[in-house]
Amino acid sequence: MSAEPKSPIRLIVANGCSMTYGDELLDRLETAWVALLARQMGADFVNLGACAGSNHRIVRTSVEHLPRLTVERGLRPDQVLFLAMWSRMNRFELYSGEPDRQGGLPETPADAGWCRIHPAYIERRDARSITWYRHLQHDVGDLSAFLLNWLLLDGWLVKGGYHYGYLWAFEPHPRLFTDFPQYTGQLDLSRVIGSDRRPAGGPPIFDIGQSLNDLGPHRHPLERSQEVFVDEYVHDWVIDLLRRPGNPATNADV
Repeated sequence: MSAEPKSPIRLIVANGCSMTYGDELLDRLETAWVALLARQMGADFVNLGACAGSNHRIVRTSVEHLPRLTVERGLRPDQVLFLAMWSRMNRFELYSGEPDRQGGLPETPADAGWCRIHPAYIERRDARSITWYRHLQHDVGDLSAFLLNWLLLDGWLVKGGYHYGYLWAFEPHPRLFTDFPQYTGQLDLSRVIGSDRRPAGGPPIFDIGQSLNDLGPHRHPLERSQEVFVDEYVHDWVIDLLRRPGNPATNADV
């Protein structure tokens, strides 16, 4: 697919978990979905994804990084496209002031002192994760907190003047868009990939890898899945996002 030379976008910033980071890819900086999309759009990219990253981390690091990246590269917010690939909703993080003992976080100042909470870390005898999932984690609370964070991020992106949209790493909880109308009624769900075809949008990139039998040993989509995801779903959706009325750039710019 050819690049889009008329696109107003000069930088794509993606954030998410390992499904955005590109875990198990031989060269994630070349073959992760955001790298493929940026090449097609003729834009630079920054991948803020982190293995085992939570949606809480997506919101926190995006708010910290987007303005800095925009200024450092001499860009206006309307030249930046932000894409959040939402992850599992039962993950969390907390600030301890210590290095994350699990390792694998990107080397960014925004992650210094933050520790990820993840179900798989229970088997590693991570005391923080054990305590969280035994005594604090709650399904309804996870969903409600996720939607509230989404609303807050959404308002912040609008105020900042960024182009933006949302994707799914995994299939979202089936009750997400039915049990919390006080939140979902305020969200612009048309900014979710595939929302014109599926109630919750999608497909998630994990489902693409599973359908193609293209998952690595640790269940991450590999190179073929990344290509199909971008070519068949992400690219055209992004072009439509940029043409929407009310975006920072006019339709004539795309």
